[in-house]
Amino acid sequence: MEIIEQRSLENNMTLTVYDQSKKMAGDRWLIKIICEAELPVDEEFFSRISEADIALQAEVREVMAGSVKFSATKERTFVAETERASLVELMVADILTNMVTYMNRPEFPERLFARKYEEIRLACFTARHYRSLSGEDRDGDDDVGPADFSACFKD
Repeated sequence: MEIIEQRSLENNMTLTVYDQSKKMAGDRWLIKIICEAELPVDEEFFSRISEADIALQAEVREVMAGSVKFSATKERTFVAETERASLVELMVADILTNMVTYMNRPEFPERLFARKYEEIRLACFTARHYRSLSGEDRDGDDDVGPADFSACFKD
């Protein structure tokens, strides 16, 4: 991925625009522009979350690893090679005009954090649930079922 543009936003986020375009067939291209905003997460964000399960919050912190990301992708297919450069430039300008305005809002980091926290919290909670189920299966090895399956078949 080639970095096209990188800038810091007013709300402590870093915006990076990548070009992940590739040649498809002949002189035709798949133009793929990825806009990624990274928000550093500090203790202030977590202090606003009321979480009864401290262990679950610790799992979420570990998964977040100090930051959360917002990503948006714009694609165009079968673009002629002669139009590629101008289209990439137009798509990047569109992203920078629209996305930067949207992400620069003062409430955006808080909303992004809250949404990502809930997504990661649910994933951690679900993983914890499945780990507990597999743990129950290991504990229940005493009841292995019938030693002889002949009762399942008729002669």
